[in-house]
Amino acid sequence: MRLCPPFPGSVVSKLIDISDIRVILKDLSIRVKGFVCLGSDYNPVIVINSRMSVEQQRETYLHEIRHILNGDMGNPEYHEYGEAI
Repeated sequence: MRLCPPFPGSVVSKLIDISDIRVILKDLSIRVKGFVCLGSDYNPVIVINSRMSVEQQRETYLHEIRHILNGDMGNPEYHEYGEAI
């Protein structure tokens, strides 16, 4: 499975329109809570593991939103590694 490319630094901004962020629930490995990537329209896509409880999905959503707001995906020095999918 190929993951989405990281955000280019110029795409991420502190002011985002929540309607531009897509959220996808997908049956992922139990080791993966979620991730964020760019869609084909260069807007953020948050992928959340559908196997988790609603509360865990909510926490993962907020975690990924913080990555978008912090510009983590556009920062080449930022790394958050988990288990491979």
